[in-house]
Amino acid sequence: MAPFSDDDLEEFYRRIEILTDLTPTRRAPRRPAPIIDCPTPYKDAFVSEGAAREGIDRIRQAGRRAPNLRCYHCRCGRWHITSSPPRDDLPRRVEHRRGRRR
Repeated sequence: MAPFSDDDLEEFYRRIEILTDLTPTRRAPRRPAPIIDCPTPYKDAFVSEGAAREGIDRIRQAGRRAPNLRCYHCRCGRWHITSSPPRDDLPRRVEHRRGRRR
């Protein structure tokens, strides 16, 4: 004798389907889009300047010493945090021509 008849099994599956339809669907946590062509993929990437500034505030509140933290807009479209000076303050590199010397 089978533990379930075909009718019992069919009723069981109907109940499961009804309960499944009533169960709210869970969505996977939203992950940021992959960063394409980022020169610094190892750095945390923020979606906005405000989010990057909040990151700087959290670093400072944690008591970490990092002088002159700032955020910058990367060519990948995201914002990163750095402690290096802005590029405007860096001395310009002199480009040398390649070729024959006279």
